[in-house]
Amino acid sequence: MNDSKIKTYSIKTFGCQANIADSNTISGVLEALGLEEAEKIIGSNDDETFYNTAISTDVLIMNTCSVRQKSEDKVYGLGKMLKLAEKDARKKPFIVMAGCMVGSVTGERQRYAFEVLKKKTPWVDVYINPSQIMNIPEILLKNSLLSDWAVQKFDSAKVLSKQDNPTHAFVNISYGCDNFCTFCVVPYSRGKEVSRSENDILKEIRHFAGRGIKEITLCGQNVNSWGLSMTKKMEIRTGSDQKIPFTSLLKKIHNINEIEKIGFISSNPFDFTNDLVETLKLPKISRYLHIAVQSGNNTVLKNMNRRHTVEDFINLIDRIKGAKPNIELGTDIIVGFPGETREQFLDTVRLFEKINFNVAYISMYSPRKGTPAERFFKDDVPLKEKKWRHAYLTSVWKKYKNGI
Repeated sequence: MNDSKIKTYSIKTFGCQANIADSNTISGVLEALGLEEAEKIIGSNDDETFYNTAISTDVLIMNTCSVRQKSEDKVYGLGKMLKLAEKDARKKPFIVMAGCMVGSVTGERQRYAFEVLKKKTPWVDVYINPSQIMNIPEILLKNSLLSDWAVQKFDSAKVLSKQDNPTHAFVNISYGCDNFCTFCVVPYSRGKEVSRSENDILKEIRHFAGRGIKEITLCGQNVNSWGLSMTKKMEIRTGSDQKIPFTSLLKKIHNINEIEKIGFISSNPFDFTNDLVETLKLPKISRYLHIAVQSGNNTVLKNMNRRHTVEDFINLIDRIKGAKPNIELGTDIIVGFPGETREQFLDTVRLFEKINFNVAYISMYSPRKGTPAERFFKDDVPLKEKKWRHAYLTSVWKKYKNGI
């Protein structure tokens, strides 16, 4: 494949905004190396579109998500389409698996054995975790997809992430997570929480502003703890009067004239300080705030290792609405967590009746291999009950989301 013809690439992205931001960076790396994005040929369904991609591109990046089993199953299922594409076209693209599925089997916080993933995805050529994006040039060179010259002229400091939206950009301000909620794979799949420097973040945003970007969404597994040491971020609790670096960063971005709107995702309730509440009053801060509560019952929250109570959350929302009365709220909820009784679930229902969430991502609990919930709790809520709770809470959310 190492010929004079310009190579093409395609990226299939699963998961959250952090993954979208990573895919944009990967696009920037590949285009800095001289590759061109392959034309997207839309099919009648997702499988047909993926098949068209597989037979028309040289390098295929699969940026995976590991938050739920369903997310991983979607990736495993694509193997059938790749086999069909290879049979029909008598060639296959060079396949790189990236993202959280790879992060879960590599690094210091490995959830399960790398060989397990390899056996399930024999069609993958190379695996890279989220911290290895800048290793792509060497990987492609080693596999005869690039020339020495292309790699030698590559400068990672000059990589510009590619944005599909001409007016909006996602910007990662931190990577990884140290919260260790018992159900969550992120501390394993993305590793220790590492904050990007303020200088790098502002430099990237000013660059985007110069390209006509008007709206910025700051991404991190918990943006509230950006710039804090491990000790400091574990001490902070909701309602604290302590000043946090994240509010200072927001104010500096707010001072960039060309930027008209600033959003951030995700925030947790347990370290949402008073100065962050006050910062929401700034006119450029988005009217939408996503803040994951996960459950409306304190016992369940404790078992999830969430560092807030339902009362903390309600008080926080009251303060937020006082600071920005027209704010719209989004949240994440898990139903059917191990040990959750019907009455405990109804506490979550009552929370939804009290707080009119405009957006709610409601998920049924599924064990994630290697997490504390999978190791120490029995998945004892029947699937039929989980489905009932999911449907019931969804109906309540739809009824109350507009303040009825």
